[in-house]
Amino acid sequence: MGYLVYRLSRHSLPEQTRIKIGPLPLFLVVTMGVSLLPDLDSIAGILASDFGRYHNNGTHSLLVGLAVSLLVAGTFRFVKRFDFVFWFVVLLASYEMHVIMDYFTVGGRGVMLFWPLTLQRFESPVKLFFGVRWSESPLDPVHLLTLANELVFLLLLLLFAQIWERKAAINRNKKAANSF
Repeated sequence: MGYLVYRLSRHSLPEQTRIKIGPLPLFLVVTMGVSLLPDLDSIAGILASDFGRYHNNGTHSLLVGLAVSLLVAGTFRFVKRFDFVFWFVVLLASYEMHVIMDYFTVGGRGVMLFWPLTLQRFESPVKLFFGVRWSESPLDPVHLLTLANELVFLLLLLLFAQIWERKAAINRNKKAANSF
């Protein structure tokens, strides 16, 4: 989802923030990194050999995403004088899309959407993603179904992004032609 947010908003990126980290745009690295932040809780689960106990907990909260986005956008504003509102919206979309996707994933436990206000878990009655079966062997064929499901979703999103970008380019060209 971080890549999709990058693709859909990169043309709106203010010029002074078009910085690269090696061959990659900072914007891409940040949007993809922030979109993966909710899964930081996986590290504790792996280290404790109890993945289910730690995953989809507080880091999978819309409120944590809000706090992370405020903190990172505020840091960018303070340190680099970047546009706070632009970065806040992009970071919020990157983080929250991960949480929302996990809300629509088969898993049985749901996600703590409003932690720390409540420990209640929420899950959608409509499931769009199979998710990884951590209790199964990594070589179990069920993971092929998960991979196929997520690849189809990714391809649909990339198709959407391509159509969006073409439409935006046509509109930019029309505006440029009308300005003469």
